[in-house]
Amino acid sequence: MSFLATKREQLRQWRYNRHSQFKYYNFWRDEHPEEMWFSRFINHYFPDCKQRINFTSVLGPVEMIDDSRQGINIFYTGENIHTDRFSDFLERYQTQQYDLSIGFDYDGPGNYIRFPLWVMWHFPPEATHEQIDKICHDMNYPTIGDRPRFCALVCSHDQSGLRKKIMESLEEVGHVDSAGRYCKNTDILQTEFADDKPQFLQQYRFNICPENSDHTGYVTEKIFDAIKSGCVPIYNGSGNKPEPEVVNKNAVVFWSNDNNDQEIAQIQNLENSHETYMHFAHQPRLTPQAPDVVKEYYELLYNKLKELI
Repeated sequence: MSFLATKREQLRQWRYNRHSQFKYYNFWRDEHPEEMWFSRFINHYFPDCKQRINFTSVLGPVEMIDDSRQGINIFYTGENIHTDRFSDFLERYQTQQYDLSIGFDYDGPGNYIRFPLWVMWHFPPEATHEQIDKICHDMNYPTIGDRPRFCALVCSHDQSGLRKKIMESLEEVGHVDSAGRYCKNTDILQTEFADDKPQFLQQYRFNICPENSDHTGYVTEKIFDAIKSGCVPIYNGSGNKPEPEVVNKNAVVFWSNDNNDQEIAQIQNLENSHETYMHFAHQPRLTPQAPDVVKEYYELLYNKLKELI
């Protein structure tokens, strides 16, 4: 990023954060700062907090990675910063002293906790224990029914080439609908479902949902989108052991990085027999302890923020 482009981005981020107690740098900007997940969590659990809180991530200039801003400084990443794309961010992140660092790794530098992206994606920040139980129950036992379509892919890019490989490999089993920007061959996500991904996926028996890259602990919302929508996930990521305390591995088709004849044969077998598919799809998607794991994440985040606030 050029000097002028960096300065323009810094100005844009300053404008985005004006008039808010919560400041977000290098974050996605689909919401106002006060509406972001972390802001809502703090407002819910610490309603009297008046301190300025700065959240820094990796979706912008590396120069924005700063641990010396006035107020409480928190680093967060839902991206795999162990890839070449984020190598500069990883170096800064590992050497700077944030008040709190949050990510998907099981261990991190300094005052660090694990709080993976999928928790924020599928559980509201104000969720009670009862609501967490219900969300997990609904994920565990989604409505399967008779689904008219074979397999869907929804993504905007394919840096590793794995998604295209899976898509092309499965064409010998059935047609794969790609509804995102990448390899788009259908517009029904937009025209029939108004960009509602969960409603769209409920039409499909399978969902191709590998991570952007493979690193232990790097698990995003993708596999949980498939689980919530009742699709059988076709997944690759986190060493093909995603969230072992949460995800029932027997309810997932894991795509290996080598020969995939076995996975193709498994999917073909499920496609050829309605009874076999329904038996596979009706397995509990999550482990019995999944709700408790989510609650522990909430409690861990609460206790760390309590120390700071």
